[in-house]
Amino acid sequence: MKSEKQLMSLINAAQVLSSTLDVDQVLDRLIDEVINVIDGAHAVILFIYDPKKKKLIINKCKGFNQTYMKHIALNKDEGMTGKTFMTQKAQIFSHIQDTSKGMENIQPENQKNFHKALGDLHQYPISTICAPLLSKEGCLGVLTIDSFSENILFNHEDLTMLETFASQASIAIENAKLFTHQERSKRIHSELARASVSQQGLETVTFTLSNLIQRHVCLFNEFMDLITASSLEAEQIGKVAVESYEDLFDQIILGHSTQVNKQIEARSVHLFPIITDKVAIGAMAIFGEPHDELDVLDELAIDLASNLFAIELMGQERMLSDLYKYEGYLLEQLLNHKFESFTPPQRSIVGISDHNRNLCVNIKISNQLLPFQELSSRKQLFNRLLFRELQKLEYKILVLDRNMEYDILVIIHNKKEEEEVLLQLSDFFSTLRTLLSSKTSFVFHVGLGRMFTKLGDIDSSYRDAIRCAEYVQKHRSEEVALSYKELGIYQLFLKHDRDELADYITDLLGPLIKYDQDHATELVETLHTYLQCKQNMTKTAAESFVHLNTIKYRLQKIKEILRVEKLQGKELFELQLAIYLQEFVKIKY
Repeated sequence: MKSEKQLMSLINAAQVLSSTLDVDQVLDRLIDEVINVIDGAHAVILFIYDPKKKKLIINKCKGFNQTYMKHIALNKDEGMTGKTFMTQKAQIFSHIQDTSKGMENIQPENQKNFHKALGDLHQYPISTICAPLLSKEGCLGVLTIDSFSENILFNHEDLTMLETFASQASIAIENAKLFTHQERSKRIHSELARASVSQQGLETVTFTLSNLIQRHVCLFNEFMDLITASSLEAEQIGKVAVESYEDLFDQIILGHSTQVNKQIEARSVHLFPIITDKVAIGAMAIFGEPHDELDVLDELAIDLASNLFAIELMGQERMLSDLYKYEGYLLEQLLNHKFESFTPPQRSIVGISDHNRNLCVNIKISNQLLPFQELSSRKQLFNRLLFRELQKLEYKILVLDRNMEYDILVIIHNKKEEEEVLLQLSDFFSTLRTLLSSKTSFVFHVGLGRMFTKLGDIDSSYRDAIRCAEYVQKHRSEEVALSYKELGIYQLFLKHDRDELADYITDLLGPLIKYDQDHATELVETLHTYLQCKQNMTKTAAESFVHLNTIKYRLQKIKEILRVEKLQGKELFELQLAIYLQEFVKIKY
C-alpha cells in the first residue's frame, strides 16, 4: 500500500510537471505530495539559492508560521540545509542530537525567527532529511523535511523518496528558468527595438534599459558630462559617482578596461564603454544594490543598449559637426566681406545685428611633431573639447577650423564693458589650456582683437587677433591669451617690418649694446631701470642693488658712448622707444 501511494504521488507530480510552466503551481503540488507520501513530514521548506544575495532564501514553506519564516535567509553553510547545499549530497539527521548539532551554527536572528515560527511546542526537529536540487549549473537549492514526533524517525527510504521529489523540483525550476529566459530575451529585443525606432532619443533608451534590468542607468559622454539618466534618483547617484571616482571612468574612456565593476559606498556600479570605430565616445553606468551581479540577460540588454547609445551619440556628434562646419563657413564669408550674400536665416544664425558688439579671436596650436594618425586623433579630441567648452560661454560663438589654427567670432549680446569681456575670455582660455593640454598634450596661444559693432570693421579685429596670437606665441609662450589692448605701445610695432625695427634699435642703442658685450657691463639694463624709475637715481640704485655713485658713473658713461650731453627730451624718448622695441623683437647682438 505504501509503495502504491508513493507511486501515485510520483505520477501526480510528473503530470503537473508536464502540464504547466507555472513553477509556483508545480512546486506547491510537489510539496503537497511530499507531505502526503512521506510519513512524519510535519513541515516542508524549499530553499532556493539567490546568487545576488549569496543566501539560501525560502521559496515554499508548510508547517511553520509564515510570518516569521519569511525573514529567514541562510548562509551557504548554515544549518542542516546549508551543509546539504555545500556538499550537494542528500543528508539524514535521524535523532534530535543530530538535528541540534546540525543547527548549532544558525545565526542568532535566524534562530530567533525559527523558534517563533515553531511556537512553544518545539525547539528543534526530532528528525530531518535534506535533499539538494541539482542541475547542470550546480545546486539550485535544498528541499528540507522536518518531523517533530519521537515516534517517527526518517530513514534512508524516506531520503530516497525526497531526492526523487527534489529532482522533479529541479526540473520544474530549470524549465521555468528556460521559459523565463526565452520570454525575457524576446522582451529585451522587442522593447529596445521599439525604443530605437521611436526616435525619441537617448532618454527613451535609458529608461527602457533601466526597466529591463531593474537598475539605475546613467549615460555619460567622453568628458564625463552626464547626458541622461533613467530617473532623478539615478541622476543624483551618477553625479556623485563621477565626481568621487573619476579614475574609474577614465579607465573606461581611455580604453584601459572593457568593463569596470566596483563597490561604491552602499551601491555596486558596473561601467561599460560606449564604443564606435574602436574609440570610446562615452560610458554607461549601471547602479545596483550592494554586491549586485549581472546575469546573462542583463548583459544582453546592456550590450544591445550600448549599440543604440553609440548610434545615437554618433548621430548627435555628426549633427553638431555639420552645424559647426556651417557656422564656420558663415564666418569665412564674413571674413571675406560677403555680407550682402547672407540670407535672413543666415543672419539669424550668425547673430548679425546693429545692436550687438563683436570681437575676433585667433587660436594657434604649437607645432606637433607626431605621426599623422596620432596627430589626427588628438586633433579630433581637441576639436570636441574646444567646442564643448565654448558652448559654456554666455555668448554666441562662430568657429572656423583651419587645421592647427582656429578663427573665432564672439558675438556679445549683453552690455558688459570691453575690459570685462576681455578679462573673462582671457580667464576662460587659461582654464581651457589646462584642461586641453592634460587630455591632448596640445599647447595653444590666443589673440583677442578689439571690439567692433559694424561688420565692415571685422578686418581690424581679425588682424589684431592674429598679431596678438603670434606675439604671445613667440615672446610670451608661458602665457595663454593676449588682447590687443594689453599690447600697449607694442600695437604700433606690430604694423612695421621687423628688419626696420631692428635697424632703428641698432641706430639708437647699438653702441651701448656693443659696449656691454665687450666689457661685460649692464649699461642698457641700467638705462632701462633709470627710465622705469622716472629718472630718479636713488630709486635706480635701489632697484639695481648698487651704490648711488655707481649709477651716477654708469649714466655718465652712457652719455659719453651715445655722445649726448643730457638724458632728457627727444633723445630720452627715442632711447625709451628703442628699449621697448628691443624687448619686442628680442634681437640678439
